[in-house]
Amino acid sequence: MSVHIGSFVRHHAISQPDAPALRVGEQALSYRTLDRRAAGCAMRLRDFGVAANDRVMFVLPNCVEWVVLYQGTLQAGAIPVPINPLLAAAELAAIITDCEPRVVFARAAMAAQLRESIGDVSSVVDIDAQPFTSDEADPQPLPRAGSDDVALILYSSGSTGLPKGIELTHANIFWNAQAFAFDLLRLTPDDRGLTGLPLSHVFGHTCLYTAFLFAGASITLVERFDAAAILAMIHSQRITVFMGVPTMYWTLLREEIPAGFDLSSWRACVAGGQALPEDVHRKFEIKFGVAISEGYGMTEASPSVTGCRLWGAPRKSGSAGQPYLGVQLRIVDDEGRDVPRGERGEILVAGPGVARGYFRQPDMTAQTFRDGWLHSGDIGYVDADGFLFVVDRKKEMIISGGYNIYPREIEEVAHAVEGVYEVAAIGVPDDRLGERIVAYVVLDAGASVPEATLLQRCSDQLARYKVPREVRFMEALPRNATGKIDRRRLRDLGRDPQ
Repeated sequence: MSVHIGSFVRHHAISQPDAPALRVGEQALSYRTLDRRAAGCAMRLRDFGVAANDRVMFVLPNCVEWVVLYQGTLQAGAIPVPINPLLAAAELAAIITDCEPRVVFARAAMAAQLRESIGDVSSVVDIDAQPFTSDEADPQPLPRAGSDDVALILYSSGSTGLPKGIELTHANIFWNAQAFAFDLLRLTPDDRGLTGLPLSHVFGHTCLYTAFLFAGASITLVERFDAAAILAMIHSQRITVFMGVPTMYWTLLREEIPAGFDLSSWRACVAGGQALPEDVHRKFEIKFGVAISEGYGMTEASPSVTGCRLWGAPRKSGSAGQPYLGVQLRIVDDEGRDVPRGERGEILVAGPGVARGYFRQPDMTAQTFRDGWLHSGDIGYVDADGFLFVVDRKKEMIISGGYNIYPREIEEVAHAVEGVYEVAAIGVPDDRLGERIVAYVVLDAGASVPEATLLQRCSDQLARYKVPREVRFMEALPRNATGKIDRRRLRDLGRDPQ
């Protein structure tokens, strides 16, 4: 199979040239205009010395420039490497050193910071000083691409170590886009998707951005999530699909719907990044009358593995759904042996979305991608009907007094307490137990929940060894650049006595 993911925009630029492709604030681009701007960008990239298969990095928030640079890089036959601008300077410098891009694009302040960090002025371009992404040109034939050719490199958030580049092929992205567009969301060109997810993360990149362009639908992007603004856009732009991480759903759930708002166009939501508490899931669907699909995926699978179908299929509370067409799952024990249905073990994945490997990391690639299976490092089980239930990250498992404890079990119970906004349970070193459980809790504004109430609820619903030894209240949980809870930071905090 030969498919180039730049062909999605090109196809719709021909078949429906005036259809809306993108909206960011007051800026809007049709498919024809986006294709022509990408062609102009590809010409300018060659002026910067970019050749086929070179890496082009851009450290930008969600914006029109991001989209044009991405499509222009594809049209130039190069490999886009989008990076979240919220990463720290040291993380960015490490990624640049690892990736060795031909050129790096960033806003003025970030460009200056990067030049200082890496000491190479020539390779960093201030996109504000050279706003060439508005230039248009006649589109040229797209480069040919084999199914195993690298389409882009996405860097992990680095929650378990230094960020690593994950090579995703054209076939990986093509398969994932069609699965999300058709199997899960049943998209048509009339759909309008909205997200505040960073497009540099695989969830925003593939599940919304690429899937919607694949289907010829339109995309509305916001740089930062704001619940009131999101509801206003759903009302005014007749948004049909919203995608976000759990904290966005928690915040929307607590937002009042202004009088006169018409949200009837809104037909589907997708939650990802980490597990959405079942209590939030249920209350959100009741309040807004919109179903949320949760699934399971990871960047190494580009990302989709399973999904809860929104129509015509059963759904199970707490489940990540069933595999997409072509995906196979295994659940194995520590020795790599398959376990019976319903028993927990590590999730292994095979299928058309599984990445080629890690950029310039042959040892790590060989360790993670073994014998035709992606070893996820996640713990879960598959029930008799083929539904996957993800228990937790293997590396986040707490071992206390010899017992294996999964944080999500504790978090689900604590989150159901009235007045609790967010909770994260971690294990910190303990001389007697090996690890003791500490629960970090954020309360609703104005709420007051005694520690004893939380601990009693846990005692009522959990085994004694799973009950936290300590509750610490915070104004907000620390997060990494992709919006996930930064458990490494919490573990550092947990080592400090209060």
